[in-house]
Amino acid sequence: MLNDFERKILRIIVNYAGQRRRVPRMDELENKTGRSKAFIHESLLELERRQHIMWENKSTLEGILILQAWEQDPQPIRKSQPAGDAVKYFTEY
Repeated sequence: MLNDFERKILRIIVNYAGQRRRVPRMDELENKTGRSKAFIHESLLELERRQHIMWENKSTLEGILILQAWEQDPQPIRKSQPAGDAVKYFTEY
């Protein structure tokens, strides 16, 4: 599960790619997030490690490819109902 800042970086990159047809520059990410280059770089590496982005040329952000634009929600655990409860509702008043 991504932390809030990593999720924010991912949303910014996805929205830029969708609206402006490009990945944001580092100064734009600094402006949008209010964080330092080092912290943004660390978060991008974590996004790559978790396979949300692919980033081959680490010297520039232009080569970032989005692999997964959002987090996968864990599947909810469904608890089974006891067998006789549904029948009792309709047969016993």
